Formats: sequence, structure tokens, C-alpha cells
Amino acid sequence: MILAVQENITQRTPRLGSEVRFSDGVAAGKIRELNNEGFVVIKGKKRVRRIMLPYSSISAIGNRVVTLKDNKAELLEKQPVLGNERDLVSKKRLIKEIDRRLGLDNLEQTERIARITLYLFTLRLSQAEKKHFKKTLPFGIRSLWASVEHPGTEQSFDMRNFLVPIKKQGRLQSMEEAFIAAREVFSTIKEMIPGAYAMEISRSMPRGLQEIWESAE
Repeated sequence: MILAVQENITQRTPRLGSEVRFSDGVAAGKIRELNNEGFVVIKGKKRVRRIMLPYSSISAIGNRVVTLKDNKAELLEKQPVLGNERDLVSKKRLIKEIDRRLGLDNLEQTERIARITLYLFTLRLSQAEKKHFKKTLPFGIRSLWASVEHPGTEQSFDMRNFLVPIKKQGRLQSMEEAFIAAREVFSTIKEMIPGAYAMEISRSMPRGLQEIWESAE
């Protein structure tokens, strides 16, 4: 029995340099690091994607090829949000993360909040800023940004004009709740973009919106 367990553990330990594939055959990268908790898969040269995976995520180990139990979409939902794996963030994971932060346990309501917040945010940006901001976002949520992006030019409004639509669309009870909701959307987004650019955006905002943006941590 002990030998069987030891053999199973050995089978679950991959080799450095092995190619890793998702369950659907799509390449995930190569193993570049092994430790007690799991292994690190890295893909790309210019845009490096780094994924930390537990050994339990392995379905099979072949001749220099490791197959995972999940396909790419399934893995996106299980990986911790943000950090070095920012390019793995999907729209669904983004909404789940915001919902977790808000404690709503209502993904439909959270998505409404995220959409109206981002829509109003696009109103505050120039065409050049919107184009640049979109490029800083993880690929997985650019479609969400594109679906709410306002095509017009930069508009000016105060904090109240920003929070009232969020309160209404998000079906929130107060302006304070709307402020918190916007802050958590911003907080999640800020963790996905370069810090220097987050500061640049802050400087272009009116005082009211700047307060929300800068309070998001």
C-alpha cells in the first residue's frame, strides 16, 4: 500500500522543461520551477505569462509532456486573481472578484455595477486615453471594456453625477454603497494596470472621481 502511494506521488512530479498542455491540448507553456507546493509554468518571451499550479492539477505525465485536468477556461476560474498571472484574468473572474470584495453574492448585480462604473469611467477619458487604457488591461476583459466604452469625447461631471447612475443601475440603497461599489471596481482594475499609469489616470480626473480612484487599494 505504501509503495503504491509513493509510486502515485512520483507519477505526479513532473520534470523541469516539460511541456504543459491544457486538457483540450492547448499549450500552456513549459515547467521552469518546481517546489514543495507545486510547479511554475512559463510561456512567452516578450509577454511572459507565469502560472503557479499545484501537483494535483496534473492529469497525466508523459514523455516530456504534462497534461492538466482542466482546459484553459476552467483553469482561469481556479487561479488566484491578479498578480503575475494578470493576463489570465477573464471577465467572469473579474466579476467574481468584485462580487467577493463587495460581499454581494450576486454576480448579476455585480456585473451591472461593473458595467455602469466602467461606462461612466470611459466618459472621463479622451480617445487617446481610452485606447491606451484598453491596451493595459488583461486580454480576457478587454471585451468587457469594449462593450461599455463610450465612443464620444471626454465629458466632465462631478462625484454625484458619477454615483447616482451606479446607485440606480446597481440597485443599491445609498450613495455610500454606490461609492463603495465604484471603489471596489476601481480597486480590482487598478491591480491589473501598471502603477505609473494608475497615477497618470488619477491626475486627469476631477477631484470627486479622483477621491474614489485614489481610495481604491
